[in-house]
Amino acid sequence: MLPTIVFDEKKCDDPLSCRKCLLICPSHVLGVVTKVGPRKYQEIDRHFFIVAGVRFDRCTGCMECVEICPKGALKVNFPVEAK
Repeated sequence: MLPTIVFDEKKCDDPLSCRKCLLICPSHVLGVVTKVGPRKYQEIDRHFFIVAGVRFDRCTGCMECVEICPKGALKVNFPVEAK
């Protein structure tokens, strides 16, 4: 089962400047995406970017991204397997 990766956008207000979670992830699970979608030939304001899980199947559950986040904006939840 794949994990759920949740970012609090209010806490993670400038992911392009911080990028700590992006740089520490050994599996490159996280990525920066835009909330407004691509805009051809237009500059997008940096506050429209957010961090998101983009490769959930690669997550090993190391939790290094959660530990390094200076604002506590990241949560990784793994589903509980039914027995």
